[in-house]
Amino acid sequence: MPAPPRALRLAASLVFGLLVLLVTSSARAYPWMIRHGYTGCTPCHTDPSGGAGALTEYGRAQSDLLLRMRYGQSSDSGEADGTSRFLGFVPLPEQARIGGDFREAYLSDHTHGAPALNQLITMRADLYGDFKFGRFRAAGSLGYVPQGDLTASLTTNPKDNVISREHWLGVELDDEGTYLLRAGRITLPYGIRMIEHNLWARSLTRTDIDATQEYGVALSFGRDKLRGELMGIAGNFQISPDEFRERGYSLYVEYAPLTTLAVGVSSLFTRATRDIVYGVTDYRYSNGPFLRYAPLQQLVFLTEVDSVYQSLTWNGHRGGYAAFAQLDYEPIQGLHAMATGEVMNSGQAGEPLSADVWLSAVWFFLPHADLRFDAIFSTLGGPGVDGGRATHTNEELWLGQFHVFL
Repeated sequence: MPAPPRALRLAASLVFGLLVLLVTSSARAYPWMIRHGYTGCTPCHTDPSGGAGALTEYGRAQSDLLLRMRYGQSSDSGEADGTSRFLGFVPLPEQARIGGDFREAYLSDHTHGAPALNQLITMRADLYGDFKFGRFRAAGSLGYVPQGDLTASLTTNPKDNVISREHWLGVELDDEGTYLLRAGRITLPYGIRMIEHNLWARSLTRTDIDATQEYGVALSFGRDKLRGELMGIAGNFQISPDEFRERGYSLYVEYAPLTTLAVGVSSLFTRATRDIVYGVTDYRYSNGPFLRYAPLQQLVFLTEVDSVYQSLTWNGHRGGYAAFAQLDYEPIQGLHAMATGEVMNSGQAGEPLSADVWLSAVWFFLPHADLRFDAIFSTLGGPGVDGGRATHTNEELWLGQFHVFL
């Protein structure tokens, strides 16, 4: 069957976007909310470790009170009473949290020695639901992607797929919901969950919130100053055959000695009977610390350092690393200026250091909508071919994004 024309794919994306406009807000990973004293995630997020998914009613209200530009209005005007409700005026039962997320981007890629690439990208067009019955929970997402995200796809088409990034069943083990045990397709608990899912720390450890979720069983906890999550990984059942699926564990623990400071550590181990590239048994390890700190309410510092190690049976071993540091400055509520620096080495023999700088601006111009612009300047190191000299490639990426989460 021939692929649908581009106009049809765009129409399908817009339909999902309109559906998102008709539901309540979704959660996104904004770790800089620590500037407001939020060291944990459970007050606002239905996912105990934050990230993509539905928000609680309290979280929807806070997204209006603390995220968007106020234009001179007081945050105690009572407007959040409307934005916390379904369609702005219909209260939902406490048992039902519904959300959605639509993000459209324009990418301009200028890589040295290659023709410029300019394209529109539907980065996310998802609907979310999280339902609670006593202590029992059921949550899931359903979305559309014109291309990519095949590891989350419910269909086998090369393009225009229906996807489900997460779906799980859970039970709260105590009256306060401090401990949540869940099973299903879950975002791996590791490191700082943030909107910049293609940071090298996320791609090298394969722990982004976009399409690297795995099936398994996870136990999360969050009380006072301590929170964390441990997941036993059973593999991604969207990948076939079974021997390509990775199994192991992933975890993080974070401690907040202050309401504006949180430090944590992550660890991950997986084994696949056959590596998807080399066709041999593959062992992967990742470990590293992370930190979130707000010395001033206007300024937040985030950093994470991860070591990675891969053992390929009969094909050698490789040890690498990835690290980033980000400064987020919010001179007035709703307007952010950010600078992010990264370094990475995947561990291939003869591979030099890769480094890049992100310069970003985000404007939360409405209660549940924002505009973002990123300029990314990279120097990518590559190993020499057949013992030759290592290579360096300069790349410039310009990215504009329109995001609606209402």
